[in-house]
Amino acid sequence: MTTKEDIRTVVKALKANNFNVQYLDKAKDAVPLILDLIPRDATLEMAGSMSVVQLGLQEKLKERGNTGLEFPRPGEVPSRKDVLLVSTNAVTLDGKLVNLDGMGNRVAGMIYGVKKVILLVGQNKIVRDLDEALERVKMVIAPYHAKYLGLKTPCAYTGECNDCDSPMRICNITTILWKKPPMMDFTIILVGEDLGLGWDPAWPQERIEKIQSTYRKEIQEFMAKLPPPPYRSK
Repeated sequence: MTTKEDIRTVVKALKANNFNVQYLDKAKDAVPLILDLIPRDATLEMAGSMSVVQLGLQEKLKERGNTGLEFPRPGEVPSRKDVLLVSTNAVTLDGKLVNLDGMGNRVAGMIYGVKKVILLVGQNKIVRDLDEALERVKMVIAPYHAKYLGLKTPCAYTGECNDCDSPMRICNITTILWKKPPMMDFTIILVGEDLGLGWDPAWPQERIEKIQSTYRKEIQEFMAKLPPPPYRSK
């Protein structure tokens, strides 16, 4: 279970790793904070973050005139964005950010080239260490995500990583941010509620099902906006 002590430990570790961190008990309180952090004329990259979509931030940003919020089309090379607003697959107790990505658009901006990075992180993304982070992604996040995107990958059928060669594989790139990248404007907003996709199989089933059902609701709308194959199957 995620405890208050875990959260305090993560916040302290992230600050020690040079990240700007703000903690909020309620996810809804992150909305006005994030809107204040993003200039109204900024071009954004969101890379399909369910944590961000879950709070309705995409629509709020569109309504006020921010651009660049659509998922890239096949063969499209995204232009440089002002702000990357996403989440992370996992954050370790010693303050490392771990991500696996299919195309690289989500993780590339965390490393270099975006003026401002904002990560919205639910408490369910907290893990003990790097081994648990990679295990969580390979055995929970990627298989579940692939299944509900309708991808024809082995993990979508088996529920676990098979280190496949599928052209639809969504874990081609792994990044670990040990410290904040130099000269990056990088803010992490950690909330004391579950956001996005990720859980420990040992958690109570009620908590896991709540995370899953919220994700399924949001992913249905997200899938309708996805470009055609190879990103998803008909």
